[in-house]
Amino acid sequence: RRCGDNMEFEEKLGQLEEVAKKLESGSVGLEEGIELYRQSLDLTKDCLQALELSKGKLTVLKQQMDALFEQPIDEDELQ
Repeated sequence: RRCGDNMEFEEKLGQLEEVAKKLESGSVGLEEGIELYRQSLDLTKDCLQALELSKGKLTVLKQQMDALFEQPIDEDELQ
């Protein structure tokens, strides 16, 4: 499952923050706490995958940009 499949990265990150608030509040029972912790692991995994995918896209774009600047300028094309 990738982060973009069902929800955008920001939505999952928001859900992760809500889960963290519930867990930090100390007002949840053991079973609910375990379920929330499982949800937090799933959300974290999804968001990390989305970040890795974005990192890969940025790497490709940077390589393409670097390749553009490495090519000599053809003065005939400038006119």
